[in-house]
Amino acid sequence: MVGPNTYDPFDPAIIRHPYPHYTWLRENAPCYYCAKRDIYVLSRYADVRASLANFEVFSSTEGVGYERRPVPMMIAYDPPQHTRLRRIAAGRFTPRALSQWADRIDQIASEMVDRLVGTRTVNMVEELAGPLPVQVVAEMMDIPMERRADFKRWSDKTVEALGGAVDATPDERMAVERTIVEFAMWFADVIAERRPSADERTDLISLLIRPSEEGESLGDAEIVSFCVLLLVAGNETTTNLISNTAYHLMREPSQWNRVVGDPSLINSLVEEGLRYDAPIQGFFRNTRAAIEVAGVTIPQGAKVMLLYGSANRDPEKYEAADAFLADRNPIDHIAFGFGPHTCLGSHLARMEARTVVKHLLKKVKRMELEGEPTRTNNPLLRGMEVLPMRVEPH
Repeated sequence: MVGPNTYDPFDPAIIRHPYPHYTWLRENAPCYYCAKRDIYVLSRYADVRASLANFEVFSSTEGVGYERRPVPMMIAYDPPQHTRLRRIAAGRFTPRALSQWADRIDQIASEMVDRLVGTRTVNMVEELAGPLPVQVVAEMMDIPMERRADFKRWSDKTVEALGGAVDATPDERMAVERTIVEFAMWFADVIAERRPSADERTDLISLLIRPSEEGESLGDAEIVSFCVLLLVAGNETTTNLISNTAYHLMREPSQWNRVVGDPSLINSLVEEGLRYDAPIQGFFRNTRAAIEVAGVTIPQGAKVMLLYGSANRDPEKYEAADAFLADRNPIDHIAFGFGPHTCLGSHLARMEARTVVKHLLKKVKRMELEGEPTRTNNPLLRGMEVLPMRVEPH
């Protein structure tokens, strides 16, 4: 049931079907207090965007997940610490810098779409949406093939921790913590190994080791944090973007046909996929001062969930917000956040998704669902474990 006192972002039923609840929140309680979790929830586009820009009040320093978990990572710093780290690293993630990877990403996507095409039923997440970003990031970091299964395991456990794992047992929580430590220590060893030859290498880890053009350098712990962040964010966001968008194209074949008839809509389609079913449904902030939002006073020290997924469906912002329209091109969505914490890897995620769509258009005549997907159970990330589909080649 959708109504007063029913919204809990950790409820599995709500995670599977959040959008009716978002509608109720926007219309009835745009600043909603969830007593069960002791959190405030913001759901309107204008409020979410303003809060993302207001880091003086809506701070990231106690973590952007449900738990109060300060971590030495750019995503969990506010300016000026965040500004310094982003300034040093940003040059490695511009469209121009990433263009050197365009041909290789194109090759990887082409090969994976080739394997997808056929008459058999396949799980798109397992065959394409999942492995593609893992392989891209692994190659960018020059990680050996035999460690890529570890990449996925490390990423999954880190995302589990970010989501809060509120119902996990103590043993399950300890297993997650051990995995995160293993993850960080492995990267620390790689950084130490590559530091002496970083000036001669072109992999992303070596680029992060080298000083920026302005002469600023990252410490080893900061580089580890960047590697963890890039792997987790780059993996999960892109996997969810590709699988969510493919799912809605199969549910709305008229939109697929529209892009088939006009491939110039590829960029617009990817932006609409990001808006319509945001890969990141929301992150938390921590209030440093009391503030009034939508007539409700949020106290100092509160945990506040900013619902990107709801903001992007706000009819005050987008006409026919609950319609999936390939030609909408909503470039002002906040699927990648807004303000100082706008996702640093957003250009890479877009490049990968656009490349996948390009090859699907080239090689696939029709995509059809072979049953409903199995959704992941993370309150912050909207993705799938299984997307069963049948692909008919040209």
